[in-house]
Amino acid sequence: MIPFNHFLETWLAWLVASSWQLALLISVVAVLTRLLRAASPRLRHALWLLVLAKAFLPPGLTTPMSVGRWGVGPLSEALGLPARSAAVWPVGGGRPGSSLEAAHEDATERARREPSADRANLRLLLAFCVWSTGCLSFWGFVLGRYARLSRTLNSSPTLDEGPIRVALERAAIQLGLRRIPDVVAVDLMTSPFLFGLLRPRIVLPRGLLGRWSDAELRAVLVHELAHWQRGDTWIGWLQTTAHGLFWFHPFLWWAGGQVRHHRECACDETVLRLGEVDPQQYGEAILDMLSAMRGRSLASGSLVGIFEEGTQLQNRLEEIMNYHPTKRRFGSLSRLAIITTAVLLLPMSPGAGKRPAVLANDEADKAETAKANDPHARIVKSSPRQGATEVDPDIGEISVTFDRDMEPGMSWTGGPPLFPPLDKSRQPRWTDQRTCVLPVKLEAGAYYRLGINSSSHQNFRAKKGPPAATAALYFSTKGATEEVAGRVRVPAIVAIEPKNGAGDVDPETKSLRVTFNIPMSEGMSWTGDGESFPKIPEGKSASWSDDALTCTLPVKLEPDHDYELGLNSVAHNNFQSKWGVPLEAVVYKFHTRPAGR
Repeated sequence: MIPFNHFLETWLAWLVASSWQLALLISVVAVLTRLLRAASPRLRHALWLLVLAKAFLPPGLTTPMSVGRWGVGPLSEALGLPARSAAVWPVGGGRPGSSLEAAHEDATERARREPSADRANLRLLLAFCVWSTGCLSFWGFVLGRYARLSRTLNSSPTLDEGPIRVALERAAIQLGLRRIPDVVAVDLMTSPFLFGLLRPRIVLPRGLLGRWSDAELRAVLVHELAHWQRGDTWIGWLQTTAHGLFWFHPFLWWAGGQVRHHRECACDETVLRLGEVDPQQYGEAILDMLSAMRGRSLASGSLVGIFEEGTQLQNRLEEIMNYHPTKRRFGSLSRLAIITTAVLLLPMSPGAGKRPAVLANDEADKAETAKANDPHARIVKSSPRQGATEVDPDIGEISVTFDRDMEPGMSWTGGPPLFPPLDKSRQPRWTDQRTCVLPVKLEAGAYYRLGINSSSHQNFRAKKGPPAATAALYFSTKGATEEVAGRVRVPAIVAIEPKNGAGDVDPETKSLRVTFNIPMSEGMSWTGDGESFPKIPEGKSASWSDDALTCTLPVKLEPDHDYELGLNSVAHNNFQSKWGVPLEAVVYKFHTRPAGR
């Protein structure tokens, strides 16, 4: 279940991040298109297509110049929200999202937490089922409707000759089209529309064919050919896919209507630009067509036509009547505006926040400076001391002393069999504002490990400060065998590839590998963020070797690039030995050589 729970958590994170980013982008594009209402409808349509593109882009996308960096990030900090969704990248080995820290909570906490965790997982699963049902129901409805219409059209004759075919070929020549759709006449009560991707057909209602003049017929055909030339049927299917994924998102439904409206306006502009019909005549023809068809149209979703659901007739007619061939050009400035908007607005992740504090083994002087400025409370003394052996099992209590005054709460974390048995006749307590005591009943010849704070329990907290840095207290008692006493051993890195500090790393390197001197738990914490953290290939994840000594991180490196990441940090220390002893945080740096060398 753990991999599936991780999938559900990843799905929820994607859905939430994508949803708010879509809402923000739609709001901005709505303002832009309102300000550009005098510009070409092709420009406004292209801006709305950025919303459609955003629905399929990963929400973690970021660039140094994007709105995520200069807008979303500062706003999040001002509101006290997390600067980004994943400032650190802790990963689990064979079980995504798992960590030793999560597996070692004390029995009391676990008993209290498991029912609520089960309920949370159940709610998450229920949310996923509701979302999936909505997606499949919407897509099923669209595909069913499409299949029924396809059967109807397949039984309708194709107009391969006659004045309609001649008018179609003439319109195609004017638009510079070499391949043109077929024309089908049907008895359906609908406005004209374009149907199909690989086998496109222009669908004309028989009831209107006798009402159109030659100029109006050519205008209708040009309009539908413009849809074909622009690839609007493909865009319609992308809209259908996006609406299925975000069927609950009212902003996206409204944006879909805007895409359809400006798409129709852009095709209207194409008709008027050819000069086959004047604006007044074209507008009157549209009204006459709408009246004859009683406002009905099958064009929606993946279909495009003269009328589509969600379009705004009055605004469209105003644009037609106010058309002038020398105005509203779509040139290089319009294209530059679209590119600039895409670069600035599509990447909405805040990107790099403040880097987590990390400790390099060869930077002791920097570590001392960082420690002096560290806002996190740290343990300066413990009893027994960390890593002690031959501890008297009759000591009766464990204590930790912090480097500053603390709040009255506490989070002793861990669970059987490593967490020390509690002396339930006495309560944990603070002897003063810096020293906390935990009553225990130890046994001889045993190894114990307990945590101070964890990712989910952080009640050890400095006064007017953040939670204390996560830490582990581990020791063995008198009478322990050599194997049991050896469990206090701190893991160390014996090999790392590429080497730490290397300056000529092959950018084609596919993975980072770190090997430890003792078997490790399945958790891990590769920490870092921003441009200096290596990109992870899609679908790949870190893994442990069968002997639990080597951890491999798949990467996609760039040439001539500086990389810096950490193994463990103040808040994330899931690189731990099999017995819960964490690796001292390490900074890992290297530089890739330029391409072609």
